Amino acid sequence: MRSSLERILRVVRKVSGMPDYGAYVEHLRRCHPERPLPSPRQFYEEFVRARYADGPTRCC
Repeated sequence: MRSSLERILRVVRKVSGMPDYGAYVEHLRRCHPERPLPSPRQFYEEFVRARYADGPTRCC
């Protein structure tokens, strides 16, 4: 039951454009073990900064 709920939440986050910190940490550990792990706050701040780096994409 728990894994099903986690899967559903992961899909909802992905569809809504919200990043998944847990998946990112798993990826870093598996593919880039030499890189330091960011804190959740650092991760989300970087996500927001990258997402809005070019300014708004709509007029309103």
